[in-house]
Amino acid sequence: MLIDAFSPKQVFQTIHKCHTEKPSDFLLLCGEDVKLDFEFLIELLNQQGIVFCGGIFPEVVQGDESFTDKILLLPVHFDSSPLIVKGLDSGNIDLSNLKMPNTSGSLFILVDGLSNYISKFIYSLYNEIGSDYQVFGAGAGYSSFERINCVFNKEGFFKDAGVVVLIKNQISQSIRHGWKTMAGPYIATKTKANVLEQINWEPAYKIYKEIIEREEEVVLTKDNYYEYAKYYPFGVHRSDSENLIRDPVALIDNKAIRFGAEIPSNSVLYLMKSKVENMLSAGHEVCADAISKSTQPDFLFFADCISRTWILKERLSEEFQTISAAAAAKDIPVFGVLSMGEISSANEGLLDYHHKTIVVSIIETHV
Repeated sequence: MLIDAFSPKQVFQTIHKCHTEKPSDFLLLCGEDVKLDFEFLIELLNQQGIVFCGGIFPEVVQGDESFTDKILLLPVHFDSSPLIVKGLDSGNIDLSNLKMPNTSGSLFILVDGLSNYISKFIYSLYNEIGSDYQVFGAGAGYSSFERINCVFNKEGFFKDAGVVVLIKNQISQSIRHGWKTMAGPYIATKTKANVLEQINWEPAYKIYKEIIEREEEVVLTKDNYYEYAKYYPFGVHRSDSENLIRDPVALIDNKAIRFGAEIPSNSVLYLMKSKVENMLSAGHEVCADAISKSTQPDFLFFADCISRTWILKERLSEEFQTISAAAAAKDIPVFGVLSMGEISSANEGLLDYHHKTIVVSIIETHV
């Protein structure tokens, strides 16, 4: 359900009423224009013993409509206390407090989508839990790329952190992006966190610039860089699934490229390109696939990368309508977020952090 966020007390009262009528734990997913004293809201929820976690997103979605100024309240059943994991700025990831019950639920993750070491956090988590859990989640943050607090649990409101919680509900999920290879392969010969310094032992931007200028017949500069770069992400090679998309978000000294998440050193890269129709087809396919796998759907949750919206533009509504219509045919409520990155273990249990991708998860009814 959607909550109009007028004040912390009013938001709390709505949550408390829902909890009283049907005891649940809660995911609170907030549009970026929600103006609340989150510390006060956290205090009120803690006083009543309501278990929760959440984050801030560019937009939240219900049905086929999106909002920047509302809170999406999703009742679920946690099987662990939401854990804050810090160190996504430095790479010093500490998972020593992670305690996984011997159950077969699903893992929900929120991360600060602008941190430097998101992939390291994801891979560290995978090393701890293996492929025993279906994992889904999203990168939180603001469309302005402002570096401020964007994830929370009972401990407070944080940036450069992740939230991990086990959910009793099983999920069925699928993932697509619709991007195709247009150049490569290349080798990422020098990387540092989310900065690609060299491709094939040459400055990364030199090779990237040559390809884009040839393809677009323009002169690429630091001023017009992202006007074109948003259409040409890199794909980290995956032999048995779609390539893992990495979004080139900024230049460094006209030599290196900063990405939205890490690129592993010595990984095989391809330059990618897509057409709007291919991206929309991917949205249709991912929804149909996830629904076909579900057995007792409670609701559908999707994370749709904000960088897809910069390309789909006014046709983004078609993606929402496609998802909503497919779910409506099965009487499944639809909720989602425009995310700063997408988290999924849909590819044969391999846990990854994605960009320019859409992940659809069907949360099954907990019995």
